[in-house]
Amino acid sequence: MKKEKKKFSGNLNPFLVLMVMVLICTVVSYFVVPGAYDRETVNGVTRVVADSYHSVERTPVSLFQMALTVPQGLAATAAMMFAVMIIGGVVEIFNKTGVIAAGINSVLKIKGLNSQVVISIVMIMFFFIGGILGWSEHIIPFVPIVISLALSLGYDSLVGMAISGFACLIAFAVAPFNPFTVGTSHTIAELPMYSGWQLRIVALGFVCALSLFWVLRYAKKIKADPSKSLVADVDTSSLQIDMPEDVKMDGVKIASLLVLAVAFAFTIYGMLNLGWSYPEMSAVFLMAGVVAAALNRVSPTDTVNMILDGMRGAMAGALIIGAARAVQLTMTAGGLIDPLVHSLSGLLNNASAFATTVGMFVMNFFINALIPSGSGQATAVMPIMVPLADMLGITRQTAVLAFQFGDGISNTFWFTNGTLLIYLGLAKVPLKSWYKFILPLHGLFVILQVVFLFIALQIGYGPM
Repeated sequence: MKKEKKKFSGNLNPFLVLMVMVLICTVVSYFVVPGAYDRETVNGVTRVVADSYHSVERTPVSLFQMALTVPQGLAATAAMMFAVMIIGGVVEIFNKTGVIAAGINSVLKIKGLNSQVVISIVMIMFFFIGGILGWSEHIIPFVPIVISLALSLGYDSLVGMAISGFACLIAFAVAPFNPFTVGTSHTIAELPMYSGWQLRIVALGFVCALSLFWVLRYAKKIKADPSKSLVADVDTSSLQIDMPEDVKMDGVKIASLLVLAVAFAFTIYGMLNLGWSYPEMSAVFLMAGVVAAALNRVSPTDTVNMILDGMRGAMAGALIIGAARAVQLTMTAGGLIDPLVHSLSGLLNNASAFATTVGMFVMNFFINALIPSGSGQATAVMPIMVPLADMLGITRQTAVLAFQFGDGISNTFWFTNGTLLIYLGLAKVPLKSWYKFILPLHGLFVILQVVFLFIALQIGYGPM
């Protein structure tokens, strides 16, 4: 009986965690001292007026409003959710036709390519996707494939999640050209877009190298002794894609993989140069799936059924995105965000330049627990941090770096981050197991990022 209780406590349903957060925010809305900043729109960007904090009427969240945040969150993230589901459906075509199995079998048969090298290559690839392209949720449908690859190589599902989802999230945290954090912050701080990228790319290199070392160290340990796996007591047999040995790489499967590669390349080009978002990405992958089905001589009816099967499998993960947004909507409705920002920023007014910079980093680390959106958090806090930095002689670029570090690094820590919960759910990794894996590494991340903030202060990191 005790054993069952322990297991349950470690496998909390992510939806339950998020709904408890919604309930807590609802209750707090009845007790918080209400206040708000004025906001202004300049060149299409809404920002907070720094010295405008004032008392307002309390807006407690009613029971009905609390329930309403869930469908509102789903509606607000519909494009992202449907992208996850559609791409999940397309991936199922590549799975059911044996294209993925043939690809993995081919990788496993390459002579001289050991398992450590394979997972290193995969992780570096996802570092690039998260760190240079600034992608995060976009790769959700491909995480199960990587998890299956890791299991096939003799590792556990946590390794599969770490070399894909975690790699993307942690690189996103310090991405030098991140449009959601750096882009929004630079607009608000009136800095040249993506200026100062040189220091950020060095930070990205250090963070990725440290993460790769940590994951390879864990992977080597659990491959030598599977009993040391943090998910040893979790049944992950259903996560392994069936890869019969008779599935060979032929011309059709090579062509199918090329179609998938082209879809990736075209999507990257469109998002970087054509202003594309989730609907366009979904359309490209949907077309790629149909072409792959035709190449593999799959009937139209079977093609549709495969897509629907894949969408059903991806639906739970997609819904987590909407449920996570409900937390932010509840905070907004209850008037909790501005009092939180005002209280935390007030603690930094009389501190030294270095203490203030580190304080900005810590402040954003905790704010991200309740405002998981990078651009949303930037809109809320940067108008406060910019004048604070100006008053203390801290460059605005350093303030942006402190925000980016605090917001980004905590994406792999807070359970209110819907994307992290999806990755953990796909790998069947309990929260307690994840924290055992990540907490020591997070301590090293904090030290590393404080060092970079110190360097930024010493060199007058700019411009401005």
